[in-house]
Amino acid sequence: MAYLHYDTFGLSQSSHKVKIPENNIARLMYYLDIVCDLIEYDERNLDRLRNYNNYNNLTDTEIRLLYIVCAALEPDILIGKVMFEDEDGALCGTSINRIYELSQVRNQLLVVNSIFIAGRNRSVKKVMAYRPEWLRIYYIRPMAALTVILEQERRREAITNLIDTCTIS
Repeated sequence: MAYLHYDTFGLSQSSHKVKIPENNIARLMYYLDIVCDLIEYDERNLDRLRNYNNYNNLTDTEIRLLYIVCAALEPDILIGKVMFEDEDGALCGTSINRIYELSQVRNQLLVVNSIFIAGRNRSVKKVMAYRPEWLRIYYIRPMAALTVILEQERRREAITNLIDTCTIS
């Protein structure tokens, strides 16, 4: 388990302000980008899935892949290890999340050095404090919306396949 302790000195953030498009796919891409920044997850084949400003350029296959990757990197495996809820805003300040270099917060946070994800042991590079709404905005709601869309597509495909295989004589 992790232990979070805030001290009023010695913390400097490594995060910066970003503008995320008002789109669920872009929000999930931002979530993935944050997670890949927190841990050693330098898979080059994920670069397109992390570029949230170009969310409109993703193919249907890439959107499905984004969904699968985000489901595999769900918050439950990261909270208490590299993501820490900051409900009172002591670490986030006026933002809904804030990222810290691990070396900057080692005295304030007891975190794991590595995390086992997707069959590999990955080094922890940074940690993030977040307010509960950050998780709702950038993971929970977008994943729920994308689940509905993908399920509707799956049903349409099943109906189309069924119609194509039915022969009325």
